[in-house]
Amino acid sequence: MSPVARNGLASDGFKAVIFDMDGTLIRSTIDFQKMNQGLADTLLSHGLPRDILDPDGKVNESIVRAYSYFKIHSQEGWAEALERDLNRVSQEVEMARVGESKAVPGTVEVLSYLRSRGIRTAVLTRGSRGYTEKALSASGLEGMFEVVLCRDDHPLTEAKPNPLALRRVFKSLGLSNGECLFVGDHDTDLLCAQGAGSPFAAVLTGSFTAKMWEPLNPDVVLDSVAELPKLLGEME
Repeated sequence: MSPVARNGLASDGFKAVIFDMDGTLIRSTIDFQKMNQGLADTLLSHGLPRDILDPDGKVNESIVRAYSYFKIHSQEGWAEALERDLNRVSQEVEMARVGESKAVPGTVEVLSYLRSRGIRTAVLTRGSRGYTEKALSASGLEGMFEVVLCRDDHPLTEAKPNPLALRRVFKSLGLSNGECLFVGDHDTDLLCAQGAGSPFAAVLTGSFTAKMWEPLNPDVVLDSVAELPKLLGEME
């Protein structure tokens, strides 16, 4: 499929491309269903009433709700204990098959193309630092990004989809939101981009299909990151 542009992208190009990792750069080995169930169980074990959980099962939303609840109903030190347990549960699932991580076909070539064009690259992921480094290494992508920002580099509530996470990448690159294209495979990525005011390219190598992206109206939909040279070439 050719890139499907919806909202139009700046014709003067970008100075950097920021990538989500799982489902965008690599074929994820994470059992997200198991992870999400473990995170929900952890919230409940810390005393969160079940009716506070997000009714649609969105674990990121449940975590935000939990922090709001515990801030009022818990004693000092609750945030550190909860975040420690949430990160532990997440990392246990992340690391189970990390050695099997493989790059999405065409990824290495795309990164070489971007480098040849002088376009800088970064990663913004909800994966832990330990998992991210091992996954990038296993998939042959280690050392290919100027900035890599992970879930546990800052407090959990400041991780993607919080737009603060993407703004931190902008700052690390010394660029503005309009100078960076964010690429991701999930509506969590789109929400983060929208909150930070960044153009967004959706890819179909994760769990979201073209039909699922349609009502969400990303700036462009690509089969995979392998279509980025064609997209950026069309913008010249």
